Amino acid sequence: MSIDLNYDYLDRVRRIAALYTKRKTSDLLDGDFSSMQHGRSLDFDDLREYRYGDDINYIDWKSSSRVGKPLVRRYFADRKHDVLFIGDTGKKMTGDTPAGESKEHLALMTFGVSAYILGKQGVNYALSCCSDEGSRISTFTSGSSHLEELLATYKKAIECGAPKHSFYDTLRSSAAIFSRHMIMIIITDAEGLAEMDASLVKRLIYYNDVYIFKIEDALLTDTDVYDLDDDEYVDPFLAMCRDLYREEVALKENLDKEARKLLTPHRIYFKSISKEEEIIDSLIYLFRRRKGIT
Repeated sequence: MSIDLNYDYLDRVRRIAALYTKRKTSDLLDGDFSSMQHGRSLDFDDLREYRYGDDINYIDWKSSSRVGKPLVRRYFADRKHDVLFIGDTGKKMTGDTPAGESKEHLALMTFGVSAYILGKQGVNYALSCCSDEGSRISTFTSGSSHLEELLATYKKAIECGAPKHSFYDTLRSSAAIFSRHMIMIIITDAEGLAEMDASLVKRLIYYNDVYIFKIEDALLTDTDVYDLDDDEYVDPFLAMCRDLYREEVALKENLDKEARKLLTPHRIYFKSISKEEEIIDSLIYLFRRRKGIT
């Protein structure tokens, strides 16, 4: 299913995000986070050297001219976090989920709804993703126009077919480019999760609190499954093959087990989702799990 952003896609995000008023999400950013406590308020704190991704509106041009390098103003905030979303892209993200929803649609909505809810809690967020033109990391800010632009950017990157860099490289470079504490939310699938190794995990958690949404893939033994590699529908006979079904389920469970073995000791948790209605509860689960709340 292709997503057309010509209609007001933000309306759909807002409708789903409105459900959070009925759920416990107002305290998602409370608790033990390693993110820096700096943000926007009227209380000036200090100046520091400009870093990639900083909002250029915070550059203090007079001070910058005196020292010969760009400096940004920092202000105290009761609780302020930067959130970096890293989205998996390419052809593999255009398949279907076990619930029959488009992985592309679910990835876009997972990003959109999460960014919208967290933005309402006062965070600035950015998106890192890779298309056939290369990797791109947006600036950190918030608001409807910013979210709409990033949704369009992410959609284009998913539909590019073949990203210039692997998702592993996108994760590694995204973690390396910033030398400050952030919340990092990764949107990927089983293949992207399986690519992670100990070296990458250490780099991801060096500064960041990390959360992962795993978009589920439809099984070959599901009905009406389209094979992206062969560009054709899978033979419906496979849906009746119970041995193959058990093998697929066992493989999926083993991949999840290995991922948890790698990630859990570092307090990185992932949540598998197959449909739009699972997004908010999964977001709540990840943040509560990270804070030790079950």
